[in-house]
Amino acid sequence: MLAELQATIAALRDKPVTVRLLDVGGDKPLTFLPLPLETNPSLGVRGIRLLLQHPPLLRTQLSALVRLAQTQTVRVLVPMVTLEDDVAAARRAFDETCQALGAAKRPPFGAMIETPAAALAVPAIARHVDFLCVGTNDLTQYTFAAGRDDPNVNQYFQDAHAALLRLLAIVVADAGDLPLTLCGELAGRAELLPRLLAIGFRSLSVAPPLIPGLKDQIRTLRLDGDGRRR
Repeated sequence: MLAELQATIAALRDKPVTVRLLDVGGDKPLTFLPLPLETNPSLGVRGIRLLLQHPPLLRTQLSALVRLAQTQTVRVLVPMVTLEDDVAAARRAFDETCQALGAAKRPPFGAMIETPAAALAVPAIARHVDFLCVGTNDLTQYTFAAGRDDPNVNQYFQDAHAALLRLLAIVVADAGDLPLTLCGELAGRAELLPRLLAIGFRSLSVAPPLIPGLKDQIRTLRLDGDGRRR
């Protein structure tokens, strides 16, 4: 695993890289890791829930990333957080791994905010992390109880709805000075960029082809408090 990560990061020419821990379960199964059949996989064992049930799998990844951090600029990101306990347990495993390896450098450790519960628990989660990322695809799905790949309920999957934007504003306010990045399809929506900036987001994770256009748009904006262009 370490060799594969080194090869991938080397291609990025020393740019900082955020590596999300294995995020499987739900809509992301793995052939080599048999998962129990679940009535609703999206609400079942996935992300950090799965990793905490398989400690060797978690520690193997943490060990590789901590070793990599001794020579590369990487961050560790915990996926599918719901409770403060999720992050606290993952942080303990991370700290124990760093100690066991005698790591001189500890990579920044962060959490992915992808559930309404996590979004409303940012002050508690923040005590255990160095940065946060907001995953808007899953956050939208869980906020509106509508599967993003289910055509029967796609009218409920509204990532520009006022309810979701209000939830995002709460996350920004509660994160304070903690580094915060907005991820997912929403982050690349040019028509929503003024509103997202007005809410307080200053770091966006988007597909590479979208970067030039969004940067040009940002240069033209002057924002008032309501997020509208002036």
